[in-house]
Amino acid sequence: MDIRLWRSIVKKRTLRSLISKEKKIRQRGGKPKYKKLAHKLFNLFEVIAPSRIILAKEVNYDLIVFKKELEEKAKLAAQSKSRLKLSFRDTEIIDAAACSLLIAILDTIKSQYSSLKFHVVRPKPKPADYRKHIPYDVDAVFCHIGLYKLLGYNYTSHSSQENVKCWHYVFSDNTDGKITEPLLRELSQMGVNTKGIYSSYIEAVANAVEHAYSEKVPTSRKFPLKRWWMLLAIIEGKLSLFVCDLGHGIPNTLEITQEPDLLSKIWSLLRKKIGLKADQATTDSAYIKASTLIKETRTALEYRGKGGADIRSFIDKTKGSKLIIRSNRGKYTYLGKEKRDFLRESKYSIDGTIIQWIIPITESES
Repeated sequence: MDIRLWRSIVKKRTLRSLISKEKKIRQRGGKPKYKKLAHKLFNLFEVIAPSRIILAKEVNYDLIVFKKELEEKAKLAAQSKSRLKLSFRDTEIIDAAACSLLIAILDTIKSQYSSLKFHVVRPKPKPADYRKHIPYDVDAVFCHIGLYKLLGYNYTSHSSQENVKCWHYVFSDNTDGKITEPLLRELSQMGVNTKGIYSSYIEAVANAVEHAYSEKVPTSRKFPLKRWWMLLAIIEGKLSLFVCDLGHGIPNTLEITQEPDLLSKIWSLLRKKIGLKADQATTDSAYIKASTLIKETRTALEYRGKGGADIRSFIDKTKGSKLIIRSNRGKYTYLGKEKRDFLRESKYSIDGTIIQWIIPITESES
């Protein structure tokens, strides 16, 4: 057994025992006895972020361990009315995809445990670096997008890096087309002409998240916050947009929300294109790819009525653009110009979906 897993199990059992004893003492009218002892002996309410918070290539083990520990200790700290210590002291690198997921996790925790207070340890200061392609200053990113403010702190940064100042973060709780409103406002403020991208691009976002928290999908998970988080950045002349949700994930919603004959046609096409056998269990990345083919297949079958927006359509007609979808254990990358795509699986699940577009600004404004 992994030593970290063993320690985690021991800590959980110990904390449950202490909380149980604490409740009995309070029921008898006594004073708290075990709360400080638990925190001192086991450091139960401290979560140390990894040095690299990344999702660019694959679902990183350290990130998933951090995510689960953060969710578990937040619950335990809330139950014992303790402060949760969140340390980014050793964090040196964060990428945009992982940052969108981190925002979603922390915002959900804040909603679920409204009385929970945080103690935040900021990353170590970084020396000035004037290279053209440099890693993001993690502390500056957290200040700029308001992550510290989300946790109750008004920290500021004097970083002047262009790859930090261009980050923007918005969210929406709407389940209809209004999800696009804060996104369009932010894009306009960034100087992006949204008129040319609305119909084929922004609407695709709304359709993609429509079933994220569907009650039709059987699950043991609970969704204290049914929200969508959007992270925007203009880097080296390209717009990067991340839309994240912590819902069921595309692999769990596709077969429930779409017609069986439509899906049968899609799976038939996929078996020919990527070699899936008839009796082979489909991967998460295959489900993601299938979800991007719904409109195309629906049209071929001559369905009547309104079809879902083709999430790849904007990529097809926009030179230099790219679509990346991460959902649960799968990752799907689509390159419109070459009409090529790539499927990749991970051992670990992000328990949600992150849709990413990379679009040249000059093309999106045409």
